[in-house]
Amino acid sequence: MPPPTLNHPPAECVMRYYPRVDLTQPLENVLRAGHPWIFEDALRHPELEAGDAVDVYDMHGAWLGRGIIDPDSPIRVRLWTRNPQTELDNRLLDQRIRQAMKRRPFPTADTNGFRLLNGEGDRVPGLVCDIYGDVAVLRPDGLAAERWLKPARQTISKLLPVKHWAIKRSNLHRGKLPRAEWWECEAPAETTFVEGGLTYVVDPMEGQKTGFFLDQRANRRRLAELCVGRRLLNLFGYTGAFSLAAAARGAARTTTVDLAAPAIADARRNFERNHIPAPAHGFEACDAFEYLEQFDAERAPFEVAVCDPPSFAHRHSDVPRATEAYTRIFQKLIEVMPTGATIALASCSSHIDRGRFLNIVSAASQRAGAELVLTGTFGADVDHPTLAAFPEGDYLQFSVGTLCRD
Repeated sequence: MPPPTLNHPPAECVMRYYPRVDLTQPLENVLRAGHPWIFEDALRHPELEAGDAVDVYDMHGAWLGRGIIDPDSPIRVRLWTRNPQTELDNRLLDQRIRQAMKRRPFPTADTNGFRLLNGEGDRVPGLVCDIYGDVAVLRPDGLAAERWLKPARQTISKLLPVKHWAIKRSNLHRGKLPRAEWWECEAPAETTFVEGGLTYVVDPMEGQKTGFFLDQRANRRRLAELCVGRRLLNLFGYTGAFSLAAAARGAARTTTVDLAAPAIADARRNFERNHIPAPAHGFEACDAFEYLEQFDAERAPFEVAVCDPPSFAHRHSDVPRATEAYTRIFQKLIEVMPTGATIALASCSSHIDRGRFLNIVSAASQRAGAELVLTGTFGADVDHPTLAAFPEGDYLQFSVGTLCRD
């Protein structure tokens, strides 16, 4: 027998009412456990505006939580609270931004590029903010998150000495607003930040993500330690961050490979900016597969390799194709690297979880007729927190191992 229907949460438990939306699927246990997303096919709701606060009820009429609706997004509601006494307003946002700042060990004297807000992981669903020195880049994931931009700016301005503000919107905006813009300020002549004492140039307008892959910070440091006196191949190297960290730590030589010529030009400039002679290192604007074709295990002039391709799985339906794509590029790399080499393999898709990723690594090794003895599989750095009930937040996989052949 279903529990009695409750049209609203008990009056003594709620401060105010919000428009009601109702689940059409039995997701209450997942949502009560802490997952913040409700998809479009699991809800029934009246006509509402993007950014409206709503109360969510289960199929039996019991109140579940309070969130923000986005009628144009597949993620129709993002839950912010499961406490009926919590109002969804700018004060709550201010509180959560300040909590996020307290969780960060940054900025420090040698690192002033970091993620201040990691969306769902910092309990500010749909809103990301990356800091590059005195530049803040806000990334709202959908139209609903636009409601938080101005109040977020007000709070962040009190916490950090930001001079320039940028907005880098996700694909969920579907062309309704500019994809990227400097927000009520002049564009800086150049956007730079420091990581581990090294200076990097980023382009928030045209670069990937908000301009840089801050999530790989700890893995750059980890890999650099393994490159001392050795030669590194950096596939899908973008602007050369893995290479620069390794070169600064004492790598004998690094080679950065990326299909995008502008990214390779930026990689070269990052070396020059840090007074590391670019001619002593390699920069190749070409396809990763084509680059590997010139080598085999007897002739590859590298002792370390990192392969950090772009996300091949943007939606769940992409997973089979993405699995094959990751396997193929990993297999090719393993085939041409010498026995005893250190290899780091990565995936940055939330649809490729750790178990699936390790299966990909295993399949690639098997196809290549070798074994990769893993010394660790790691995720994003500490400024990319996640929720225990939100596995999608644990999107970055980074396995490091030693290549063995009998």
